[in-house]
Amino acid sequence: MIASIFIVAYFTICSIGLIYGLFHRENYKPEVGFFIVIMLYVASESVYFILFNLSVETFFDVNLALILWSVSIFARVISNGTWSAIHSMELNKSSRVRFLPVIIYILLGGIILSLLFNPVSFLVTQTEFEYYYFFSNLPLLISIVSFNGFIVVISWITQIKGYKDINDRKLGKLYFLFVFLLCLKILWYTLYILTLNSLFKILHQTFYIIFIGFVVFLVVKKPNVLVVFTNKIYDFIIFHKSGILLYSFNFEKQSEVDESFLKGSILIGINHILANLSNVENQITLIKMSDRAIVFNYNNQLGYAVLLIAKHKNKILESAVDNFTNKFAEINKDSLKKLGGLIDVSIFKNAHDLIEEYFSHYLTGK
Repeated sequence: MIASIFIVAYFTICSIGLIYGLFHRENYKPEVGFFIVIMLYVASESVYFILFNLSVETFFDVNLALILWSVSIFARVISNGTWSAIHSMELNKSSRVRFLPVIIYILLGGIILSLLFNPVSFLVTQTEFEYYYFFSNLPLLISIVSFNGFIVVISWITQIKGYKDINDRKLGKLYFLFVFLLCLKILWYTLYILTLNSLFKILHQTFYIIFIGFVVFLVVKKPNVLVVFTNKIYDFIIFHKSGILLYSFNFEKQSEVDESFLKGSILIGINHILANLSNVENQITLIKMSDRAIVFNYNNQLGYAVLLIAKHKNKILESAVDNFTNKFAEINKDSLKKLGGLIDVSIFKNAHDLIEEYFSHYLTGK
């Protein structure tokens, strides 16, 4: 009965998030690879929680219940390991040891899997209402507890160390709450398998529902949770083939800037590009910047180009720049064709509205 309540609550919350996501899917544009990994995490989380609840209910045969219990443990290893691995790699993109947590999780996960389905790993006892699973395989219990401990320790170290690299500070604080709730549900789960105290089981189930509810809230409130993690945009520049700066926006200062404030290396690189706009793919390599990635798009017909300088280059930014360039051309087509002599660049201030439309996730407070 209690299991049914928690499962219903879980599906209700997830359904709300799914329905909202479907109706607002234009706000969610993660990279395909990242989306697949997230779906793996969500699927394994669902399998874990459902089977964990069902496995303790006595309306199942003890052998079937034991299988459900074992599969729930493995699904939990996959879900927690997947999330922590993503978390660590994203917040430590420049670290030489960014893959170390992944290696640790794979090793411990392999040990757990090899021990998990041993027929003598658990001693099952039954009360009137539920099953209890005593760990008769001590190495398995130690492996699971160690895995949980690594998840908690690595998650906090990564979050604290990587917070400075999260562009959206409000989102960064929400990640702290996310890690806190994640660790709480791990704590109650660990205490439950160590003591088999029903109170810890209920606390784990309760905090799990709170955790899932917070995740749905986070996805609804901050759609960029699936789009922007630690990437940053520094400068956004639009320039004409004549060498005139049409528009520039600095994302660090969250304000428009004029040519006098642009870094010399940027302007030198732009001049090289303008020297041969038709051969821009080769010219773009002439802009040399340390720890920066460049996304570039140009329109030969209207004679202007868009240059974006970011921390990391990815398909999300490339797509956003493409969309911006096309929309900017559509809106300013007549003005760009008439450019000549003394150019009034104030007519291109409408670029700010397009930045808010296509790069809102990178704007503070958005």
